[in-house]
Amino acid sequence: MIPAKWKAATEVKVVCALLAGLGLAYVGMAAILMFAPYSTARTFLLPVTSVVLGGLVVAGLVLRMSSARFAGFGVSFLFGLLHALSMLAAELFWVKIVSGLLFAGYIYTAVLLNSMPVKRHLLGATNDA
Repeated sequence: MIPAKWKAATEVKVVCALLAGLGLAYVGMAAILMFAPYSTARTFLLPVTSVVLGGLVVAGLVLRMSSARFAGFGVSFLFGLLHALSMLAAELFWVKIVSGLLFAGYIYTAVLLNSMPVKRHLLGATNDA
């Protein structure tokens, strides 16, 4: 149960927004690619997976599960690598641009997951190393 005003650091809220929003942006890109010839419903397999996995990590962050941070690292690096390879292999210029932006977003998410406010939110960590 989430209160009406969720009390968390800004970094935690940004990580949650990024994990949800990047997956939805990937679904939007797949929806546009559905108009390409020879595309099938399998075009949505990875985008929907990114939404589901990102949603699970967001739920873990909201519920203060400490394992959500490591799951977030896995999701961020997995889809960051996927978008980096997609950026290099794509033929359409706009797909390269969108994949590059999604890659940057996932890497920034991984950086924020390692920040002290997120550690404090999940683990109750102090400023000590």
